[in-house]
Amino acid sequence: MTRRGRGAVLAVVLACARVAAADDHAAEQAFRTAEQHAVAGDRQALDELEAVGRARPITRWNDQAWIEAAQFAERAGDYARAERDLAEAIAITTDDRLARRARGELARLAGFAGENGQWSAVAAEHEKLEQQLAASGDPKPVLAELEALVAANPGYPRAWAVMVVIAEGWERDGDSARALDWLRRAKAAASGADRVHASAELARTAMRAGELAEARAVIETIGDPIAARELRAAFARAELRRDVRWVVLALLAVFVVLAAVSLRRQAGAWPAAARRLARPPVEVWYLLPIAVVFVIVGTTGNPLVARSVRMIAIGGVAIAWISGALLDAVRARRGFVGWRRAAVHALFAAVAALGVAYLAIDRDRVIDLVIETWHEGPELR
Repeated sequence: MTRRGRGAVLAVVLACARVAAADDHAAEQAFRTAEQHAVAGDRQALDELEAVGRARPITRWNDQAWIEAAQFAERAGDYARAERDLAEAIAITTDDRLARRARGELARLAGFAGENGQWSAVAAEHEKLEQQLAASGDPKPVLAELEALVAANPGYPRAWAVMVVIAEGWERDGDSARALDWLRRAKAAASGADRVHASAELARTAMRAGELAEARAVIETIGDPIAARELRAAFARAELRRDVRWVVLALLAVFVVLAAVSLRRQAGAWPAAARRLARPPVEVWYLLPIAVVFVIVGTTGNPLVARSVRMIAIGGVAIAWISGALLDAVRARRGFVGWRRAAVHALFAAVAALGVAYLAIDRDRVIDLVIETWHEGPELR
């Protein structure tokens, strides 16, 4: 080739390179603009990203645009469109890592939206209701909608996951029996790794509800050794808590008997002791308004915590009532309360109050929330 010919070829190559660089720069500008619109939540961003993906000639921004478009479509609940965008990215990309990522996302979407997106609307409704349930004070209305969603769509691939969410809602509302029933249904509907997850949730909920026999039986059916080992450790803790509950209940029963016998001895007869108990002592009039305020405030938050607060308030008032009546009887008989008796009396009352508090927070495993808050601090909103 002559020198003039080589120069002509070089000129053509440089011209093509300049055109390719210009195309790549224009594609990048369009992609960045669409990306900014997507971050801002602009609905037109999805169309803009797909336009970048369809643009020709193909640049290194086309496959990225399809991936971003799929993510935007998924956030918007349009799973069928997200699947189509991922398929477009796979079709044109030359990046093996991006292709593997897109195939993984496509398989994940197909797992709950269907191969052709036929469950897209159901999946979107599922996600929306789950978010509403997490933010709701009274879960019953949203739970009714979730139950209707399951009933109307028995073939939905993630029906088991909806059932788990329903169970969590009913447990949060204090209906452990209903929660366990939904988890049994979830376990039956799930398969593979999903079945392990549903079984683990059933075992944990059974432990929290005190159904240790069922929890043990479910744990034995779990084939995943890591999950089974963790659940067995949790089961051992549940057995320990059950034993502690019985010890606390026994102590409270002994305290009640001792208080009744002591009150009868100080009053002189059972009818006189009953009359002492019929009149609320000053301790009750002091504590009752505080307890009522705490119960009212508690009802505005987590239902599980509200029940624990109510139990602690009722137990505290009962302890104050019995304690005050007994001290009034001692004072009426002797004219004063000695410091030794007062110290022993205060110790017994404090232990009883701690026992009631433990039973209250151990119920429905509110104690787990307390421990988590202690370690991680309160959640700030």
